[in-house]
Amino acid sequence: MKQLLVLSIAYILTGCGGGGDSTPVTPPAATANSDDNEAQGTAALNVAPEFDFKTDVNVALNVAANLVNERAFINICQADALLINADTCFVRAPLDSEGLDLSFVVPHQDQKLKAQIWFYDTSIAPLNYEWRFDESQSQQSWLIN
Repeated sequence: MKQLLVLSIAYILTGCGGGGDSTPVTPPAATANSDDNEAQGTAALNVAPEFDFKTDVNVALNVAANLVNERAFINICQADALLINADTCFVRAPLDSEGLDLSFVVPHQDQKLKAQIWFYDTSIAPLNYEWRFDESQSQQSWLIN
């Protein structure tokens, strides 16, 4: 056991290497512009004052009154999501014959969404709808009727 310990220590010490006569390599210094007042990085961007760097999109949702005559539940989720859960859905709300008016936010403009209206009565098939960002509209809206 002592021999194994001595051999291990000797191996570790020789594995680390020695000082030798090699000269250390110094990494090149970062180069700076000759003009210290010149903006760098994102500060160098020229952006129109009306551009706010926001990518979120507000969507006004209107589910028509009397679309459903029984109690139901609506999920609005990412269209390509395999599972409907809190991570992929933007709206999860009860629905009745009075319809629904609300606004929600999607994270970017090329988002494609699906709405599924599920009935408490399982003998009624769910209703499915799709929505896609419309570049021609300044205010995004979705009417489900």
